[in-house]
Amino acid sequence: MLLKQIKMLYLLMVVGIIGATVVTPPTAAAELTADQIVAKSEGVYPGMDAQSKLTFTIRDPDGKERKVILRRYWKNYSDDEDIDSKVLVFHEYPPDTKGTVFMVWTYKATKHRPEEMWIYLPILKKVQKLPEHPDEIFSGANLKPGDMISRDASLDRHKLLREETIENQLYYVIESVPKENNPDYNYGKVVRWIKKNDFLKERVDYYSTDGALQKTQLITWKNLKNAFIWEKVIIKNVRTDVQTILSISDVEIDKGLSDKIFSERTMISGKVR
Repeated sequence: MLLKQIKMLYLLMVVGIIGATVVTPPTAAAELTADQIVAKSEGVYPGMDAQSKLTFTIRDPDGKERKVILRRYWKNYSDDEDIDSKVLVFHEYPPDTKGTVFMVWTYKATKHRPEEMWIYLPILKKVQKLPEHPDEIFSGANLKPGDMISRDASLDRHKLLREETIENQLYYVIESVPKENNPDYNYGKVVRWIKKNDFLKERVDYYSTDGALQKTQLITWKNLKNAFIWEKVIIKNVRTDVQTILSISDVEIDKGLSDKIFSERTMISGKVR
């Protein structure tokens, strides 16, 4: 854990805290193309299904904090021709949001079909389909729903900017720019730091369409049953200095979640069977 904390401090150099890197220009005969590197990074095995507890801590510049706790169920549909994944998210805290449920279905990039999202609000006692993708998972979190799932590498143009060595760890630094405008994807580009040895991305810088840096996302990973999953994520909004810290616990993977749980019935009952 101490080594992970040290590495995180070095990665925080981007926001002007501490640390230094050794920068190496990309070689003319790179081992892999930028497209191949990103495809491997986004294709890291996440398991076939997972359930976990997500604890978000939102820290304002003045030090004030608030927490949001969610229970998440996710299933991978890698063998399906249309669907990519399904997610159920139950709000557990704060008390005034308890019982609120989100469900998201994402589709294969080749289908050119936008994500579908539903919400259940206990006060209304019914499920509603959302016409648009929300900007954030909840107010002030600096985290869009799309930031938590893999993005198909074919949607962007990728460029290897350089290679860096941070705390004796080698990284590819790759810039990705969308090939087409998409109202559900508001970034002009992202820059990823991807480890050379296992293709895990440990830092992502998000830029607006006008080229301004919006936020920095730092990721630590955990290996579980031959799958790689997030353990902790820190997101900093460079404009507002608001930090969002996501801690993931109570993780169970490859439990054989039934397709039937990703339904309006489960959202209303609040019970996963």
